[in-house]
Amino acid sequence: MYRNKFDKTGQMSAKGFKAEAVFKANVDSFFETEIVKAKFQDELKHIDFHCDLSFKVDIKSIKDKETVWIELKNVQGRKGWLYGDCTHFAFERPKGFYMVKRDDLIGLVDKLVDMDALVDTAKDCLYKTYSRTKWGRKDLLTKIKPSDLLTLPYVSIKKTHIPT
Repeated sequence: MYRNKFDKTGQMSAKGFKAEAVFKANVDSFFETEIVKAKFQDELKHIDFHCDLSFKVDIKSIKDKETVWIELKNVQGRKGWLYGDCTHFAFERPKGFYMVKRDDLIGLVDKLVDMDALVDTAKDCLYKTYSRTKWGRKDLLTKIKPSDLLTLPYVSIKKTHIPT
């Protein structure tokens, strides 16, 4: 455990080690991967961890500012994108993206949405379910608020580059 000679009490080193532990625990759980503590020689170069992150993201474009659509079943009646093979979703918002783990989002939807409350119109499906069966579709959809996503562990990605 390295301590700079100017850190007389060891307080700054202790804070640094704690921050590293918190960072590692959160990255490990959010990306479901292991990050490796750097060797002492790397730390002298200001490298604390080696992170080889691998995850699969499904990007969801913004539909409106007040709600986020969730697809429980697709138009064929099969599993919707919520239950697909990605590990994370990145929801577009006006100024960036909120990226959340798929499993966390499933748990949030299970908690917030009344699956027994089937409504007739899209405008009424906040925390309720909606289907477009009258148009020959077998889908099942719901909406949550963007702020609900922020109750989960998330990564915020600011829009800085917008391709033309």
